Amino acid sequence: MLRDYTQRVSNAIEHPIDFKPNQSSYPILPPRRERRIEIPELREGLIDVLRLRHCDLLPLISERNSNLGRVMTPSQILQYELRFLPAIQQCEQYLLNRVSEEADLTPLLTRVQEIREHKETQLPYVIWNALYSSPEMEQQFSRSTTPLPIQSSGQINFIQQTLDPFLVIAQVTQETTRALEAEFIQSLESYYEQLYRTELGSQWLRSIALLTEAMNAVADGIEQRLEERPICFNRQPNNRSTIIQNVFRNFYASEFQPYLASTDQFGQRWISLQNELLSALPVPKSSADYFSTIFDKNHQNGFLFAYEQAKVRHIAAWQKLLDHCGLTAGSLTAGHF
Repeated sequence: MLRDYTQRVSNAIEHPIDFKPNQSSYPILPPRRERRIEIPELREGLIDVLRLRHCDLLPLISERNSNLGRVMTPSQILQYELRFLPAIQQCEQYLLNRVSEEADLTPLLTRVQEIREHKETQLPYVIWNALYSSPEMEQQFSRSTTPLPIQSSGQINFIQQTLDPFLVIAQVTQETTRALEAEFIQSLESYYEQLYRTELGSQWLRSIALLTEAMNAVADGIEQRLEERPICFNRQPNNRSTIIQNVFRNFYASEFQPYLASTDQFGQRWISLQNELLSALPVPKSSADYFSTIFDKNHQNGFLFAYEQAKVRHIAAWQKLLDHCGLTAGSLTAGHF
């Protein structure tokens, strides 16, 4: 669609337009090692671990220390921690209820409280690692993807449904005493699977990159053409202006502008969801810089800033071209975020 659009404009103004999409035209996600936050391991001595049998925590601890537990995926680690935290909180409450009658449980209670505090403190970092160091979320920022399709109805609701479970998890960082339903935690792998099956985030990035390149290419072509020689004399329409007006109506207004608008609409929701997630999590500096570049339209060297500037240039070029031939541009709109 964009190639056809740029070619139609080129033919209409009788001037070449150089539209050659660049596959690497948006920032790449920082390496996983830079995104990942190191979390101190919590190791228990054998006697301490055995004493935790009072709270039925041994199966959970054994699960984490098994061979499979040592190679857990980010989603499995998150699932484990979301199960462990309420268990240790219940253990603490159990011991608090018994310690007045069994004073020898006091050291164990103290240790359980230390473990609980450690787990609550580290949970935001665990959630960050589990989400933004996962292959599923990395795919949302990949460069190896196609753009959003022309017909994109339902995609906004789909991405909302896909990220909603992770928003619920991120909110736990604000209230660590809030326990998630066991069924929700058990379904965590399916939420990751749904995230993995969609590429809408990276498709949106690709669309923004392509639209930016197309709009700048068209603006360049129109500006250069008008500098060379007049298309219409004394702003009077002619045969060439009729062709230009037809391209404006049939390709700009009927195809290009609707795709631009739907891409913007999807982007508004996608950015809002991502910012909601990121605001609840401890984001490392390299990742914070990346997301600012990607999502902040006021970032002077940013991806969206360049897109917004291209929209302004593109519209101004069309307005100048139509005005040059005494035509109106009633269908022109910026559609800013």
